[in-house]
Amino acid sequence: MIQTLPHRIGLILLIIFLQIFVFNKICLGGYAVPLMGVMILFHIPVNAGRISAMLLAFMVGLLLDAFSNTPGISAGAMVVASFVQQPLLHGMAPKDSLEDSVPNKELLGKYKYFFYMAILMAVHHGIYFLLDAFTFFNPITLLLRFVSSYALSMLFAYLLEMFRKPKA
Repeated sequence: MIQTLPHRIGLILLIIFLQIFVFNKICLGGYAVPLMGVMILFHIPVNAGRISAMLLAFMVGLLLDAFSNTPGISAGAMVVASFVQQPLLHGMAPKDSLEDSVPNKELLGKYKYFFYMAILMAVHHGIYFLLDAFTFFNPITLLLRFVSSYALSMLFAYLLEMFRKPKA
């Protein structure tokens, strides 16, 4: 799927808006909070440069941090996830994929795309909760927060991706 710049900017703003005003309000059992900002990384073109992807991730992370009262945590997690995203995507995308194509189920295949989402989400959430706790003093709580938030975020990401319509 090839997206235009206004479409990408609109998608980024929509995801940021949803994270700030919808997903930040959800907290199940005091542990599970969906962190959907990482979905922006799912929509970075296949052949985007690593530096530009990391800069975009940093800027989006800072915006999320500013409105979520998490100083630097989202930015750090987004940058690390974007660092992993490019090599992961280059290993999974077909060699003949379009230069400006965005990863989706049709480009990568259903299972590869789900695996791609799962790895990026796991890296993001792992770094996010390690930075948030900044200690291994209570590993059970850290693991419970990671697993529950990861599961909830994957559920929402999968549901949102089901409604995404690829452009021809």
